[in-house]
Amino acid sequence: MPRTLAVIAMVLSIGAIVPAATSCDVVRQVAGTYNMVNCKYDFRSLSNISVAGINVSRGLSPLDAPRILGLLAGGTTSLPVGCTVNLDVQNPGVSDAILNGMEYVLAIDGVDFTSGSVSQQLSISPGTTDVLPLSMAFDVATLLRGESRDAVMGVVRNLVAMSGLAAAGNSEPSRVTLNIRPSFNVAGRTVVSPVFIPVNFSFGGK
Repeated sequence: MPRTLAVIAMVLSIGAIVPAATSCDVVRQVAGTYNMVNCKYDFRSLSNISVAGINVSRGLSPLDAPRILGLLAGGTTSLPVGCTVNLDVQNPGVSDAILNGMEYVLAIDGVDFTSGSVSQQLSISPGTTDVLPLSMAFDVATLLRGESRDAVMGVVRNLVAMSGLAAAGNSEPSRVTLNIRPSFNVAGRTVVSPVFIPVNFSFGGK
């Protein structure tokens, strides 16, 4: 279903549950819901990258580098990874775009890495762009099996290489598909977008 048609269907469904005598605030919330789903979402940056509890975003110490290279060599039963995906959200509408939360599904190089939700509140003025940070954490050791092993380790190597440890980098960039689905609070009810919005980008590679 095209995004605009899906949003219209969502707004009509909201109208079915909101009393006819709506307040100005509810009208603003409905308009903000429509605007948020129709915003333009673009990748901005990755930050707060951690691998096995080491913040690689800040660079690696002489003690960290051997430990990270040892983990990348394999054999570990746990390899927690965390990062923040920062998105630019541009509101092309003529009124505020309002967000109360978001569901997401993260796939990298064809492997489903993680999914979840965040309670992220955001209000974007018309004609402006704001940054939406999405913090994620997962243990990639659970993905190191079968045909996905090489792809998963390639992603981790590219994340580590962003610290400046070139020896860890993968030869190919990691290609990311982040599907996001905003949620809203309208008249005290949680309303979820009927469609996922894809954001595609890549990082790493030599």
